[in-house]
Amino acid sequence: MNFTEIRLRIRHFLRRNKRLLIVILIIWLIIFIINTLLKNRRIDPTPTTTYEPHVSVLDTSSSTPKSMQEPIEEMIKDYVDACNDGNYQKAFDMLSDDCKKYEFNDDVEEFMKHVLIKMPTPKKYSIQDYSIAKIDNENMYIYEVKYIDDYLATGLTNSTYAFTSEKIVFYTDNGKIVMNVGDFIYHSDVKSLSENEYLKIDVVDKTVEYEIEKYNIKFLNRSNNTVVIADGEESDEVDLILSSGERRNRQETNDIVIKPFEEIELEMTFPKFSDDGDITQSLEFGQIRVMEHYSGTEDVDEATIQDEINNSTKFSMEVKVAK
Repeated sequence: MNFTEIRLRIRHFLRRNKRLLIVILIIWLIIFIINTLLKNRRIDPTPTTTYEPHVSVLDTSSSTPKSMQEPIEEMIKDYVDACNDGNYQKAFDMLSDDCKKYEFNDDVEEFMKHVLIKMPTPKKYSIQDYSIAKIDNENMYIYEVKYIDDYLATGLTNSTYAFTSEKIVFYTDNGKIVMNVGDFIYHSDVKSLSENEYLKIDVVDKTVEYEIEKYNIKFLNRSNNTVVIADGEESDEVDLILSSGERRNRQETNDIVIKPFEEIELEMTFPKFSDDGDITQSLEFGQIRVMEHYSGTEDVDEATIQDEINNSTKFSMEVKVAK
């Protein structure tokens, strides 16, 4: 086949398929144009986040009322700014009267020590509604505030990422939003007692922090014998009793031994999350011993200890602390 025949066949093919070729060309041009436009088009990715600072972490169906959200954010900002600026008195004045008194003994210097542990250098922060505790039908909104190094302010570089945190609590009092820091939740005057011929137990008050409850308790020995409340020789000597029936042992390990006619006042601490929904019912002193002879437990042989226990008058006492 010579060149002339090839050219004639090509021309014949083009004439016969002219329309099809035009359609293919148009489609190709459209595809080319679309691809060019897509390549040149800049698409800014839309940021997405699941961060909901006012929705409770422990119960996502609960959240802080909208009317409180902006004021809470402003209070936290003002608090952190004051601490970063070293204006501890201003930050201290933002706290509730109970928080000042029972967490910091009305002493701004004690508060300053707390701040310098949490914010030893200028800090940035983030907030998250952590949970809600209901105290006497009052909702207390517990936020976790994390403090992160502000590298622009400190000049620190190549530092390991780390943070400190604390629970900050908000609630309304006479229509005003009140703030507690240092994991302090609330204080309550209990004023509940139990007594018999041997012993009087008066639970004066309690201070509730996020993970503990602390009780101030007065003991009066009415007998002329030694009264042993706790010395580690019996189980369930002092327990916090919850509405679920669970018992919590006191955290202190010191002996509680009361001399004849002696009156003492002690602080006892029990592990208890304030937002666990379990209500504290009472304090139970389950192994009280009235002892005519008490040699103690240090450097005393087990036989002597057991003999003195067996010859003691034993009883238990319970003091109601639920409102």
